[in-house]
Amino acid sequence: MQTPLLVQALTRQPLVRPPVWLMRQAGRYLPEYQAIRAKFPDFIQFCLTPDAATEVTLQPITRFGMDAAIIFADILTIPHALGHKVTFTKGYGPRVEPFTRAAQLTEMQFHLPAVTSVLNPICQTIRNVRQALPADKAVIGFSGGPFTLACYMLDKKPSEGIPNTLLMAEEDPATFRALLATLTEACTTYLSQQIQAGANAVQVFESWALACPDYLWNIAVEGPLLAISQALHQQHPHTPVILFPRGASPLQLQQLAGQANGAFQGLSLSTEVSMPWACHTLQPKVALQGNLNPLLTEGDPAPLTAALTELLNTAAINPGYVVNLGHGLTPQTRPDNVLRLVEQVKAWQAPQA
Repeated sequence: MQTPLLVQALTRQPLVRPPVWLMRQAGRYLPEYQAIRAKFPDFIQFCLTPDAATEVTLQPITRFGMDAAIIFADILTIPHALGHKVTFTKGYGPRVEPFTRAAQLTEMQFHLPAVTSVLNPICQTIRNVRQALPADKAVIGFSGGPFTLACYMLDKKPSEGIPNTLLMAEEDPATFRALLATLTEACTTYLSQQIQAGANAVQVFESWALACPDYLWNIAVEGPLLAISQALHQQHPHTPVILFPRGASPLQLQQLAGQANGAFQGLSLSTEVSMPWACHTLQPKVALQGNLNPLLTEGDPAPLTAALTELLNTAAINPGYVVNLGHGLTPQTRPDNVLRLVEQVKAWQAPQA
């Protein structure tokens, strides 16, 4: 069976060109996505409807020809499975039923055994997509990271700050750690389930790592990410794991890469990370992914083309690089720019020495 290009890159095999996929490649910038989304007032129900989720997962692959399909779902499916109501309001975004007292941990732990059954529809989507794609294209599963999920459960809108999260971490550290441990277990179960369903790789989106203060980093971000990676490596040693601690500092990335030990294979990098530094410091230990500014997909194609050329000539000349963005595509992304990006990657050749 042919090994997908993404898996080859994540295991740092020498390649003629790097694979390309884009975070939020199935999403609001595509009119064909909007047509299906309009049929589902409840976004979580949309994610849990395999036929619809399969269709939107495949849309960008059909239209642009990426090397991997990331399953259409949401990072907040885990709080939903643990009994916390999740709603999406236009103009506001997601809202999670708040975690306000230690007693709720008992309720969450009661729901833990049901995570597999509640989220099985997403695994059915994985099975559908895997069956629909040729063997050389990868299927990517994912979950939110424990700290990010905790932020959504403790603070109404993490983009405006996480005061409640930080308050619990400082004033009730036992409950905070127990919450993270419960979320870590749920993430691990969910990702393992996705691999069993046919995912060729999985990614952990620790989207609000950028809001974690340094003194909490090891407890709240690094520890849970390593615990998930190590558990998955034991259960599925041949399935690559990508970690995306958005906004992590160079020192934090360096420390994380130094502890990989084969448990995770890739680090996805935010836009602000210096790629020459990352290639020199991190790439000998783990594969790198990302770093292209998603805002470049919104306007004139010339800056996008130039930035992508520089990125490819820096990161793709060594084994272990996956073309992606520093964060997800935006609603203002121009589809023609996405096509240009994918075509440019496929046409790229390493500069002659």
